[in-house]
Order: sequence, then structure tokens, then C-alpha cells
Amino acid sequence: MAVLTLYPYLLGNTWVFDDLRTGLKEEAFVLGMTEMISRLVDAKEIPNASHGFSLHFSAEPFEEFDAELTWVGSDDSQVVPGQDGTASQIVGNWYAGTVAGETMKVWLCPALGLYFHAAPPRIFVKAESLPADVDPIWHISRNDAMAVRFVSAPSDESSGH
Repeated sequence: MAVLTLYPYLLGNTWVFDDLRTGLKEEAFVLGMTEMISRLVDAKEIPNASHGFSLHFSAEPFEEFDAELTWVGSDDSQVVPGQDGTASQIVGNWYAGTVAGETMKVWLCPALGLYFHAAPPRIFVKAESLPADVDPIWHISRNDAMAVRFVSAPSDESSGH
């Protein structure tokens, strides 16, 4: 069983992550995911989470996971913001689960396919403080040809990152 780890951080009011392994830069968590992440890091009182934290996830249960998300279904498409302020329709997967005592429904974009061959029936997640030796930000321009993004945070948001 593989437990994967991402290091999300806040970009404006949206949680995003960079992943050099997949080429993702500022990939945004939208349609309920930003709210779920905020609820989880707030409930766990993770210090300085907005500057980055560890988000472990797996299709199999693992020690001390914080939440279990169950696949609800895929959809034909969702309208999501583009980096230039336009909107696009892309296919994703809906999951639901109880996070820090609240039932939540969230959408995961096609980036899920970079981590799993198919949308898993369940995803287990755990949030922890960012290790001291980890920089959550991949230091290339968001417009670099190597940077890939399925979903962008709204362009009017700014951050110190």
C-alpha cells in the first residue's frame, strides 16, 4: 500500500499544491476541497498551515488517518476557473466523507489520475505539520513550460508565495 504525500499551501483563499514529480504547479483544490482542507487543518491546529503542511493520502487505510472520503461518482464536467480568468469545463470525481465532524462533499479534478490509475472507491487522508526540511513551493514560474495545471486558483488572488 502506497501512502502519497503532497504539501498544499494557501494561494490567496485557495489551497494549491506543487508537485515536481508530476509537473503540477499551483494546482488548485476547488469545489469543496479548499473548505475541507481548511476544516481539517483548523481542527488539527496545524501551525502555519497556510505556508504549507503535509497531506498524506492513500486508497487504503493507514495508521491514524484523519478522514475517509468515499467515491460518489464522476460527472460530465464542472466549470472551473482558468489562470487567465476564463472558465473551462473538465471532468472530475466527487467524494463525500466526514471531516472533523462535518459531512462534506468535494470534487477532485483530473489530476487525481496522476496518482491513481482509476478513481479509487475510497481515499484516506491525514494532515500533519510541514517537516522542517520541506519547501512546499516548486520555485519555477507558474508560466514556465514545465509547469502543468488542470485547475487554477482565481487570478485575482494574491499571496506572498
